[in-house]
Order: sequence, then structure tokens, then C-alpha cells
Amino acid sequence: MSLKRNTLWNLAGTAIPMVAGLALIPFTLSRLGSEAFGVLTLVWGLIGYFSVFDLGVGRALTVQLSQLTATGSVSDAGPLVRAGMLLTLAAGLIGVALIWLLAPGMANHWLKISPGLQDEARLAFLIAAVGVLPTTLASGLRGALEGLDRFAASNLSRMVLGVWMFALPGLAVYFHGPRLDVITLYLVLGRWLVVLGMAVQLRGVLFFRVASIAKRHFQTLWNYGLWVTVTGIVGPLMVYGDRFFVSAAVGADQLPLYAIPQDVLLRLLLIPMALTGALLPRLAAMGVSEAATAYRQTYRRVGVVMLAICLLAAALAYPALSLWISAEFATLALPVVLVLCVGVWINSLASVPYTLLHAKGNPRLTALFHLAELLLYFLALWFLSSRYGLVGAALAWVARVSLDWLLLHFAVRRLYGV
Repeated sequence: MSLKRNTLWNLAGTAIPMVAGLALIPFTLSRLGSEAFGVLTLVWGLIGYFSVFDLGVGRALTVQLSQLTATGSVSDAGPLVRAGMLLTLAAGLIGVALIWLLAPGMANHWLKISPGLQDEARLAFLIAAVGVLPTTLASGLRGALEGLDRFAASNLSRMVLGVWMFALPGLAVYFHGPRLDVITLYLVLGRWLVVLGMAVQLRGVLFFRVASIAKRHFQTLWNYGLWVTVTGIVGPLMVYGDRFFVSAAVGADQLPLYAIPQDVLLRLLLIPMALTGALLPRLAAMGVSEAATAYRQTYRRVGVVMLAICLLAAALAYPALSLWISAEFATLALPVVLVLCVGVWINSLASVPYTLLHAKGNPRLTALFHLAELLLYFLALWFLSSRYGLVGAALAWVARVSLDWLLLHFAVRRLYGV
């Protein structure tokens, strides 16, 4: 299990889609217009956010498969993976039903979408609901691939999916015009193709001796995955949920000024995420003392590297946005960018203790932290975005990630002495 190799695969799996986004977003934005593009960012958020309906099975599979591999109990891998995929299938269907029920209210009432766009937005949200199922299945399959140390296959699928997220809207606009429903249909079909490809990669553990599924695997996956699910629901909600508050507070037409910089800057987290994602199965297989040493080294590296990157991003934000989109957009978005840069650095630090806690079987603590933060964050978000607009929303997000980092940092110090 090579940490360097797996980290590089993780970096490529996120960096290549980011480059595709930089190249293709201006075209899609220019063809759709600000409000329709704002609704598209909500579609992206819905499909991406509801990956939490994998019930935490993806991360649970990574941890438990890495432990099986470390102990040589590979004969249990097939039954474990099949149990996990049945859980994600059932949970994904629940997610489909939930978004299907929420779609009319989001399009017609809650998000301040203009009347002329409401019917199209509602249909797009309904199609996005169907996209929840392949999203949950892909999450489980990716967790299995990484638990089996097949980071190359996992990240090739992530690259394809990430590039398609930006390329398919452009293709749909080019061939069918600026129709949100068609764009969303393209996105959902693309996700199903990726799921098929990942299933083929895992055919050895998925499709042989299909009847062999031990009941104990459901219990172990559920015990771990339940708390990961709580974090998975609350965590992304606190990352992407602000878009819905911003849309409600200032209107969907202003949302691109917040959502586009946020999307780009959050991609910077690919660096700590790549490292900690590759480190997770290693930490799970290590003893506490060995894991503490790896934790200290990773914490220092992430802090120094991400500080330099965030400072560079802040310095280059205005000229980059001017060239990429327009000088007017850069001027309006710059205050948001500068605030979010601070939050990205703090959030990168938080990823290290978060990973150690999960690797050592303690997702319950991170879930409880996120639940405690949720109400405080939404109160701050509503107050600050209503009073200070986009900058207020960014300030609320920075305050939330700062609290999260402090809680995780001191939890690791207390539990593991690091």
C-alpha cells in the first residue's frame, strides 16, 4: 500500500475535473444566464449532497476492508462488499423519494426562482432525484475499491464523473439549447455509466457466490456507517447548504457570485483530501502509537502547504476571475473569495484529526460535533447573509469551520495524546 502513489491518484481524481470546470463553466454560464446557472449549481449540489444516502457504507467499507487485508481475512471481502451495496441500494431509493417530494416546493416557493423558470427547474429537480441512486451506489463502490487498495480504479471513475459534471451540461446546451431538464438528464445518465464501470472493476467480489452475504456484515457496516451518515448529512449541508440560504436571502440571480468562487476554492481541499484519503486505510491498520506519528507528520505538511496555496489563491483571485469570466464578476466576487480563502485553510487543517478519528473507529464523535455546530451555523448564516449578503454568508462559513477544527483538534489531543 503506497501512500505516495495513492495520494497522487487522489490528487489526479480531483484536479482533472477541476481543470475541466475552469475550462467549461464560462461557456455554460454564458449560454444559460446567471439565474439558470444558479439553478444548475443547486442541481449539482442536490446530486452531490445526497451521496450521504450511502449510509456511511463507503467509508465503512474502506476502513473494514483495509483491516481485513491487514489481517489476511480476504475471504470475507466479497460478502462484506455485497452487504454494503445492498444497504446503499435501499438507502438510495429513500433519497430518491425524498427529493422527489421536495422538488415542487424548491422550484415554486422556497428558492426565489423567477416564474418563467420554475417549471423547468421543477422538472430538473425531479430528474436530479433519480440521480441520487447512482450517486449512493458509486459512493459504496468507491469505498470498496479504496479499501482494497485500488486507488487507480477509484480515481479513474472519479475523474470521468468529475469531468462529465462540467462537460455534459456544455454538450446538452450545445445540442439542445439552454434547457435545465435536458442538462440534468445528461448528468444522471453519466452517473449511471460510471456506476456500471465501477461494478465491472469489482466484478470479482460483487458477482461471484452472490448468495454469500453474512448477516454480521450488515451489523458492522450499520454500526460504523450510522454515525458517518450523520456527519455525511450534516457536513455537506454546512458546506453546500449555504447556497440555498443565499438564494433565499438575495435571490438566485446573485448565487453565481458566491457559488462559482466557492466551487473553485473548495477544490483546493483536494490536496489534504487526497493525502488523508490515502492515509485512512493505513491509519486503520496501524497501532495507536504508529498512527500518532503519521498524524503529526501529516498535520504539519497540510498546514504549511495549504497556507501557501491559500495565500496564492487570494493574490491571484482578481486577475484569474477577470480573465476567466469578466472584470465585473471579479470585482463583485473578490470580497467573497478573500473570506473563503481563510476558511479553506482552516478546513484543510480539520481534515487531519477528522481522518484519524474515523480510522480509529470513532465517527460518533465527529457526528456529534457536527450536530452541535449545525444549529449555530444556520442561525449565523441566516443572520449574516440577510444583513451582509454574500460576504455575510462567507463569514458564517468561516466561523463554522473554525469551530469544527478546534473541536476535532482538542478531541484528538485528549483521546490519543497528539
